[in-house]
Amino acid sequence: MAKKAKHSDAIMTGILVTKFKMGQINVEDLEQMAVDTTRAERCSAAKKVLDALRVRVDPEEKIY
Repeated sequence: MAKKAKHSDAIMTGILVTKFKMGQINVEDLEQMAVDTTRAERCSAAKKVLDALRVRVDPEEKIY
């Protein structure tokens, strides 16, 4: 059985997505957050955002 995501984890993911869309952080910032295990919640959220970005930028995916 998979662990359920905590509500605060979902909030942190939303915050990071918003900051990325606004240009306040970039991919390099997300990569640094993803390896910083001292803040587990932010690390997990950054990994989720990076995974979503990788899926979206798939070169073989047709957008239309």
